[in-house]
Amino acid sequence: MTMLRPPISAPLATLGGFVLGSLLFFLVRALGRALLPACEGHTVLALLPPLLLGPGGIALATSQLGRRPRLAALGFGMAISSLFPALAFGVGDVSALRTVGCAGGYVVFGTPSGGRLPEVTVHPGETVEVTARPGGFVAALGPVKLSVQVPDGVLSAVLDPVSVVANTEAKLRLSASAKAPTQQYTLNVIAQQGKRSAEGQLTVTVHR
Repeated sequence: MTMLRPPISAPLATLGGFVLGSLLFFLVRALGRALLPACEGHTVLALLPPLLLGPGGIALATSQLGRRPRLAALGFGMAISSLFPALAFGVGDVSALRTVGCAGGYVVFGTPSGGRLPEVTVHPGETVEVTARPGGFVAALGPVKLSVQVPDGVLSAVLDPVSVVANTEAKLRLSASAKAPTQQYTLNVIAQQGKRSAEGQLTVTVHR
């Protein structure tokens, strides 16, 4: 007597596709971390699985829809896995790369109270204090040296200290000349750690 297997339901096939996609993602992630050198290729490693699982799963689902429902459901489950865990973990991995200095440096300006600062307004003869924080550098590789560039004769700026640990704020005292005309200027802070460097720009508006 031949035993007939019950057909696999669409929800079960969807779950199977999700599990399959998740396993593929974690396998690729583990192999990439084991084989790739530090920092090199890790951004691609973080973004490639969701880019493959998402369109690949949708393509499988749409091509088999109406003909082989269980296969279509399998593709749909793989597409779901491209969002979680693949994309969710991928975004977290890219953020971690920035934290350890693998995704490029940057300089963030802020207020002494801790707020972000896209631009600052200063009156002629006035001095204001902001902060400059170098990020995306590796603290274990030593201090980050800071320097500032301002328009000569119009603005003056003093950094304290001029060498900080990565992700540590330095005070930036900015002064405008008493004869400075009403205009917008650009202040540049350059962060340097060995051969790696980053530059941050702050818009300074002198207003009488």
